[in-house]
Amino acid sequence: MTDMPGGRARTRELNDYEAERQERRATNLIWNAANDYGLHPDSRAYDADGYADVYMNSIVGAVYKYYDYPVIRKLLDGLENAPQGDAYADLFWTGLENCAYQRAVAERPALRLLRQGYARSVVRQAEGWNELDLPVTDRLKLEHYSRVLGEGRPLIAREERILSDVEFPPELSSEQIVERMRRVLAEYFGVTGGMLRREALGKLPQFMGSWGRKKYSLGARVRSGDVKKREKAGKPGALARIGGEKSPEQLREYVSECFGESMFSRGDTDRIEEKLCRDRHNGCMLHFTRGQLPEREARDGEIVLQRKVSREQAAANRRYYNAGITQHRLAIIRLTEKVRNCILVHLDDAMLKSRAGTLDARAVWRGVYLNDGRIFQKHERTTDTELSVDLLLDGSASQLQRQESVSAQAYILAESLTRCGVPVRVSSFCTVGSCTVLRVYRDYGETEKNDAVFEYSAAGFNRDGLALRAAGQMLADTPYERRLLITLSDCSPNDVKRIPDGEGRQREYQGEQGVADSASEVEKLRRMGVKVMCVFTGEEAELPNARRIYGRELVRIRSISQFADAVGKVIVELIGSM
Repeated sequence: MTDMPGGRARTRELNDYEAERQERRATNLIWNAANDYGLHPDSRAYDADGYADVYMNSIVGAVYKYYDYPVIRKLLDGLENAPQGDAYADLFWTGLENCAYQRAVAERPALRLLRQGYARSVVRQAEGWNELDLPVTDRLKLEHYSRVLGEGRPLIAREERILSDVEFPPELSSEQIVERMRRVLAEYFGVTGGMLRREALGKLPQFMGSWGRKKYSLGARVRSGDVKKREKAGKPGALARIGGEKSPEQLREYVSECFGESMFSRGDTDRIEEKLCRDRHNGCMLHFTRGQLPEREARDGEIVLQRKVSREQAAANRRYYNAGITQHRLAIIRLTEKVRNCILVHLDDAMLKSRAGTLDARAVWRGVYLNDGRIFQKHERTTDTELSVDLLLDGSASQLQRQESVSAQAYILAESLTRCGVPVRVSSFCTVGSCTVLRVYRDYGETEKNDAVFEYSAAGFNRDGLALRAAGQMLADTPYERRLLITLSDCSPNDVKRIPDGEGRQREYQGEQGVADSASEVEKLRRMGVKVMCVFTGEEAELPNARRIYGRELVRIRSISQFADAVGKVIVELIGSM
């Protein structure tokens, strides 16, 4: 092991399993910061030991969100091939951090603390080193983060000018940022455009000395093309393997190993797919499961990791619910009361034959001639035969930051409706490769299985339209006359499999295309007689999508204290309109 600044020892290189795990974590952090779960990021940030860095991956995501990344990537590609390119790229990312942070912090205040923590780690790693022994790029990086902590000191005039030029202001465009960095490289480091071409060769600039050859890292390094490089080496990354490089049979086996074996035979699944996976979803697959994993031991590292992550998330969901158990129980009590009162007022009673109650004059003859004592009538509620509620949870990676709250809200709904005697089914959906997975946690008659909802775990993409279509198929097979579907979703459809447009072209399943498809499927459900509403779990930016898909039947929950009133109001309105 090699000693690093600050006395920390560098561990051995991560094995393939852990490296892929860190790649997934880095990607999730970038997705969250970019608010775009369809990204296939080319750059990810890792610390010296190969672990995903929370702050710098958030910055990578912010660069994707606020700037034209392909423009920036062209320069990064050039630096990758230049002598000392890694050091220059690191300096470039220091400048990108400065402008991306200022653009993102207003929307994500938590970045302030993350930045302070990251800056302290950079300064700490340099302890014990003579700053004059550091390469200039690392001296500039160290000074930048020292100033973040309010601990900066004057640099020599030349380095002060470099740092001033590299700390890009947030108002610059992507093209202006790249142009300024090219100017810095040429003016201060002698790196011209010709040296950034792929075929360029040359000596190390004298200004850098011999540091470029040392195994050294100050702070996290943003690396480009990790997945592609492993693929070229014969080791495809986790995301690439999940994302559609499998054959249909391999993908079916994969989702069975990760999420549970199919509820249906292969023949039944084929018939369902033939019916549902057409037009916009042509070529897609479906997998319905109760979460029952195969008995055989998993050998694939990605499958082992997925199962482990799911178990850990289930435990986190339960901890979250128990931590706020007083508020959660109060929400259940209040929602139960609202729904029960609504059912008593709005749902029809059944008049059943009885040996006691109100005399039915038309049935007296049965007592005389048939010795049938059931000549009376009595009222009986029929909620168990007329009304059912399905909860459909968005289980895609866009929910990673709110899994605990989504599972708690689903449990509150399921428990409240169960206490009212209403049959409830709870499912979730996500898409892996071309396969949309629907996981059923509890079915209508399983009144003691509400806590299975805490097994909810997010992964993959979300093809909302196909999931809603599949939910419609499941609802069509129920005996209930009055059906209510409640989705818990961020209303941001996003899938890697494109949509055929009928003109030989393929469109991305996201944005306008994904929203329009989802809205169309909601409308079809309503024409079937299904009442549909959404408990919105996303951010402000997705609200227009949510309104487009669900219309007025939409509830946004800002705190659990308002859950019963807000959700109960819409449920009451929908039941009242049945």
